[in-house]
Amino acid sequence: MPIDEYFEPLGAKAFAHIRDLTDGRGFGVRESESVILVSVVKLFIAWEFRRQVAEGLIDPAAPIRVTAADRLGGTGTAGFHYDSQIAVWDLAALMMEVSDSTAADLVVKHMGASALRSLPARLGLKHTRLIGSPRTILEDVARDLGIADLEALAHVLDSGAVSTTELRTTSAWDPMRTNVSTPSDLTEFLRHVWNGPAPVAEDMRTWTGRQLTGGRLSRLAPSEVKAFGRSGSLPGWLNEVAVWEWPDGRRHAIAVFAQPTRGNYREVELAMSRAALALTEQLSAGQ
Repeated sequence: MPIDEYFEPLGAKAFAHIRDLTDGRGFGVRESESVILVSVVKLFIAWEFRRQVAEGLIDPAAPIRVTAADRLGGTGTAGFHYDSQIAVWDLAALMMEVSDSTAADLVVKHMGASALRSLPARLGLKHTRLIGSPRTILEDVARDLGIADLEALAHVLDSGAVSTTELRTTSAWDPMRTNVSTPSDLTEFLRHVWNGPAPVAEDMRTWTGRQLTGGRLSRLAPSEVKAFGRSGSLPGWLNEVAVWEWPDGRRHAIAVFAQPTRGNYREVELAMSRAALALTEQLSAGQ
């Protein structure tokens, strides 16, 4: 599989896997190696939330107060100027559609962090470890850097007082100390989602179909393909998992994670899409 040919000239390394959602066939490149999830963890949060709604454990209309103490900065409620009250269902939608990290924190708090942490074992994802929501990861980074709290961390990051090199020594970049999975586990999880209870699968399909940031894998996808995805990124990591649905009924789960070593992120993202297309072509040729 010539996946490395797309990345090596760019000074990047790829981890990838594709799986047929019907029969489970799959293959990849470094598909069993650990990759850090970053915002891809929101896919797991969304599924666990929707499962609990389906089982009557969560009222999707439950009002959640979003205050200044909750806001992390970024899109959605994470960047609001004023306190607000939002239904937990709508927080889950914001988490998925605009990658709202504060919404992710509040959804996890409402459904219980232990439910998220136990999810991999319940689904048999042996190489996936979920530590917590974005706030949990950032609190660990602050401790690693000897910074008092997240507000102080935000000031330090905004000022540029901490270099990218220093940040890469913290837990958020360490597969042993953050939310982690493998490309193979991720495509297996997507197969579980897409083939699970229809109401849950349909809402997950809707949320991933509305992602406003990312779309890395679908850039070179044929126009007739329906693409659904969730992306994540840190300096030195560009991630996306997706499902491509073809008009003839084929459904492919794809996970591509890339480690750039230069600032050529746009070129690496294009290589990620090339890799996704090559994976789908090879899987289809084997049918």
